[in-house]
Amino acid sequence: MNSKTTITEADLNAYVDGELTPERLAAIEAHLADHPSDRERVAAWQAQTATLRSLYGHLAEETPPLRLSPWRLAAERRRNLRRVAMATAAALVLVVVGAGGGWVGRGLVMPDATEMTLVSEAEAAHTLYTPEVLHPVEVGGEEGAHLTKWLSKRLDRSLIIPDLAPEGFSLVGGRLLPAARGAAALLMYENVEGARVTLYVVPQAGGETAMRFTTKGDLTAVSWQVEALGCVLVGSLPRDTLMKLAKASYGSLETGANI
Repeated sequence: MNSKTTITEADLNAYVDGELTPERLAAIEAHLADHPSDRERVAAWQAQTATLRSLYGHLAEETPPLRLSPWRLAAERRRNLRRVAMATAAALVLVVVGAGGGWVGRGLVMPDATEMTLVSEAEAAHTLYTPEVLHPVEVGGEEGAHLTKWLSKRLDRSLIIPDLAPEGFSLVGGRLLPAARGAAALLMYENVEGARVTLYVVPQAGGETAMRFTTKGDLTAVSWQVEALGCVLVGSLPRDTLMKLAKASYGSLETGANI
């Protein structure tokens, strides 16, 4: 690429929103290949946008003014999604509080808005990254020690990356993602048939320790709390297989949290 070509934040926003010409797209991709910091920023924006659209995109009908420049339009779209996310989360809290007495009286416990958001974030991250062939993770599984140290530092928690090899799943690697309340770690595993599962982990104080199943389309998520971590295992596998993987993960993460 021509070294004199200037890549601006507007270009990066347009790249995330798919608004570039083929020529400019090639230039941006070449730039990202040589600039890890910009590549990380773009990946964070893409993950955030995918998460918000998965959660609330169907509600964000507001159209930004056409007089705005393309990159401002892209930024405004993301702000619209964030506003809808905040309003919807607040509404969910009110619904749960208002209906809590009746549901508890029937022996049922509804997951709170935080848990619902955590599961949706995990599902969105799984959907975004598991199809990737060349770059499904930032740090490969062969760099386990580095991956453990890096994610522990960024999440401010002591992590022991679960070994799921006894269950037939090897570690592909992991990456750092933005989450509703800070940073999240995404660990990816794969079996010999090529089926992938992801383990999404965020710092989280308090919460339900019991494992919960959530199904969305062909995806099943198992969520739980261990010490100061919120965890969600996601995959398109039978429930009993996911439960075995979740229990193995629980043991490792609990050990790491107590170190």
